[in-house]
Amino acid sequence: MEPNLLKTVVAQIHRRYPEFANSQPKVRMQKAPQSKSGSLEPNYLLTFHSKASAGSDPKIKALPRWMRVVVNQKGKIVKVTTSR
Repeated sequence: MEPNLLKTVVAQIHRRYPEFANSQPKVRMQKAPQSKSGSLEPNYLLTFHSKASAGSDPKIKALPRWMRVVVNQKGKIVKVTTSR
């Protein structure tokens, strides 16, 4: 994925989901699914990881949070999924 596209996608995710503002994604290329339209452009999977605190008490453990973002080659976010 081009670095400029990656920066813009990461900036969009950080604005939309501030709990992931300090995490940088791991990027993997996904093969395009077989479709009738004939478009075989690959997608990219960005995986973010963060920890969300359940309260202000330091005795409470922070919960791990994961986010998966599927982005096409043009930088358009196709799908976003997060853990609870």
